[in-house]
Amino acid sequence: MKTKPFLLQLAALVVVAAIFYASYGATNTLASARANVPEIYFAWERAVPFWAWSIVPYWSLNLLYALGFFLCRDGRELARYVTQLLAAQLIATLFFIAFPLQMSWEKPAVSGLSGFLFSSLAAFDLPFNQAPSLHIILCVVVGSFYLRKARAVWLKAVLAAWFALIGLSVLTTYQHHFIDIPTGLAAGCFVLLIRPLEGAPLSFAIAREAARYKWAALYLGLAFLTLFAAIVGAKIWSAWMLWLSWASLSFALVACGYAFLCAGVFAKNGQGRHAAAAKALLFPYLCVARLNALFWLRGRRLSDEILPGLYLGSVKEAGKFDAVLDCAAEFERPGGAQIYASLAMLDMITPGADELKRGADELERLVKTTLCGGENLPQMASELGSNFSSEANDCAHGRGFKFHRQAGSQVNLLTRVAANEGEEQTLASSNERAAEQNGKKVLVCCALGYGRSASVLLAWLVIYERLGFDEALNLLRSHREKIAVASSLRERIARLAAEARVNSKAD
Repeated sequence: MKTKPFLLQLAALVVVAAIFYASYGATNTLASARANVPEIYFAWERAVPFWAWSIVPYWSLNLLYALGFFLCRDGRELARYVTQLLAAQLIATLFFIAFPLQMSWEKPAVSGLSGFLFSSLAAFDLPFNQAPSLHIILCVVVGSFYLRKARAVWLKAVLAAWFALIGLSVLTTYQHHFIDIPTGLAAGCFVLLIRPLEGAPLSFAIAREAARYKWAALYLGLAFLTLFAAIVGAKIWSAWMLWLSWASLSFALVACGYAFLCAGVFAKNGQGRHAAAAKALLFPYLCVARLNALFWLRGRRLSDEILPGLYLGSVKEAGKFDAVLDCAAEFERPGGAQIYASLAMLDMITPGADELKRGADELERLVKTTLCGGENLPQMASELGSNFSSEANDCAHGRGFKFHRQAGSQVNLLTRVAANEGEEQTLASSNERAAEQNGKKVLVCCALGYGRSASVLLAWLVIYERLGFDEALNLLRSHREKIAVASSLRERIARLAAEARVNSKAD
């Protein structure tokens, strides 16, 4: 290891460790000075055994925590690891100050190595700083770091088992009550969501549309309602009703998505997968979203062909298509599609101009890519990647295609032939679409296939296929009746189409 990186890693460890012990000790001292610090536990916890040996995995987290600084491959990774640890410390400290709890159970007398480790722990760790368990938060953050580093499957399994043992040890060493564990897991996942080790961190952008605040208020209301039900249900029926607070957290995060986190709250990557932290935090909402889709799609077609080979529908149908443009933030990519592009959007709100433009551009590239040498789609997909590049413009079938409605609503593929500048384009009718020749199908989808995906397809028809807005809208509604698009789309798409025409002339 080179000297300079080692010194940087060592300096980072010293600073972060100093912040850790200073803030942890300060909150412990503040809690000890208060009278009647509450204690929350379930009756069944009295049956949890005390395992003196489990202090070894409990303490091992400190070693793994420190070693992680020296395993960072570069300054960028070190900065993200440090940021995660500081964020974990900040979240835990704020809760320890605002809602102090204690663990009053006496530990049995222990000797030997375990006794030494318990004595060392007691030297600085008072029985406070309970929920959320900072030990569990760090178990999630540090465990995620090591699991990303591991390459062999067996090593990942060993690490996962060891970190699970570390998590269990907070109970078997009588350091924490059970309630500290799920709260710590939630806090740890939140740290990974806002500052992942890989990929862009969660961005904040205050919403400007009133509709987004309406939905934010709705989900925030659901969050308070489920939290109230959890508390009341725990007092009347059973403490297990407190699990409803998971749904409350899930709805609160979705509310934040509508207000200022946008679709990034789902952490959906270019391969159409949600980050594990997002899935854990949003699991109740994701279940509700799937039930909602099942309800609204019952007895209805999951997709409809708008133009030959080009379909509009639900993401549930996406596995049957060769190429997919996925606009749903809350659903993961289904298996089956050889070419896939993700443009995650929030549900129930009108896509912004930037989203419409990106969606129309992605669909244009996707259509060209799918129509070019359809028999080699897997190879093309690997060459182009999950989000298509400009290479897709080198389509073997020409610069572009135009779908044109003729008498009797028959839709044919017409080749665009560019004339001299200022002259009208000549449209030569072809007998068969390239998509019909290679048998490939393209799907534009969202949760139901009526809102976000319809807006993107509408933008593509106007911008790239030069249809009028009303003509394009009538085309969609003639094939998929329940289309629901906002009137504000007319102005946004018209502006985008005008800009596209100006850019085309400039080129």
